Amino acid sequence: MKVKLLAILTPIIILSSCIESTYTLPSVTGSRFEILVVMNDSSWQAPSGRAVVGLLDQDMYGLPQPEPVMTINQCTQNQFNDLLKPSRNILLTDISTKYSGPKITYSKNKWARPQAVVRVVAPNDTIFRKVIEENGKKILEYFLTEERNRQMRFNKDYINNKAKTEIESLFGIQIDIPQGISRATKGQDFYWITNDQPNVRQDIVVYSYPYTDANTFSKEYLLAKRDSFMKANIPGEIEGSYMGTENKYAEPKFKEIWVNDGYCAEITGLWKMINGGAMGGPFYSHTRLDEINQRVITVEGFVFAPGTKKRNHIRFLEAVLFTAKLPQDINSLKEVSVVADKKEVKGTDK
Repeated sequence: MKVKLLAILTPIIILSSCIESTYTLPSVTGSRFEILVVMNDSSWQAPSGRAVVGLLDQDMYGLPQPEPVMTINQCTQNQFNDLLKPSRNILLTDISTKYSGPKITYSKNKWARPQAVVRVVAPNDTIFRKVIEENGKKILEYFLTEERNRQMRFNKDYINNKAKTEIESLFGIQIDIPQGISRATKGQDFYWITNDQPNVRQDIVVYSYPYTDANTFSKEYLLAKRDSFMKANIPGEIEGSYMGTENKYAEPKFKEIWVNDGYCAEITGLWKMINGGAMGGPFYSHTRLDEINQRVITVEGFVFAPGTKKRNHIRFLEAVLFTAKLPQDINSLKEVSVVADKKEVKGTDK
């Protein structure tokens, strides 16, 4: 009986342990896009540490003033205690001859939820620096993607359902507009909604036009369409002024990405008021093909925040854009297994 009872209780104990370890993790600490680098001081001052700083402290593209892509905090391995372990983003490093070669490990929710952790080990400083130089882009993208996913999950609880319904009615797409962004204006194939705040203004626009050919998805064509729609729908305070794309100080960056398994043209850049006052800021856009209705759909977010850092504000809108679902995403059919009814298998004919 004791053996049988132990056999019965063992999986229950293991299951309870798993549940407890999953749900008793604390919430992450720290601010958005903040990262803790665990590296000893000697390595931090060496080329290996400078390579990490060069990766994480590089200027984020598409901002009017320099801002780092991530905000770095550093501690040594001895200082990495229970107080620091719940940090939202952690880069663990270890440079020691005990390792025969370099290794990178990606993990989540190691000491807190929702947490992103990357561990990089190497036998010496030279090899560590080479690992960062060759794999840094992937490491950085991992942290940035996890930050975006956190924001998307958070926004799910604070959706402006009225705006979401209006956009779906006009364009047939779904997008999780946050509750704070609520003042809407409708135009011809154009929807504009803003939080209308004087200090940090965040706006989202959606517009569409017929799909003609593959050349539609070129940087030049998309920017020309952007300027055309903005000129027609977003006037400035001064008569004759309107929103346009800033090309002088930072050329817009075009990138091909995949969203919901579909092609997406991503553009990052700056906007300004043409023939108007000194207004401007960053913008970020996604353009995709509505395959069902053969239309081009652009969703864009832009920020106006004079005298204020803008990185986190435009990243917030970036997360909103990634929630957009086009008709083919909404109506996509998943594979289902169909099992015939036993009566049908046997048949009824005699």
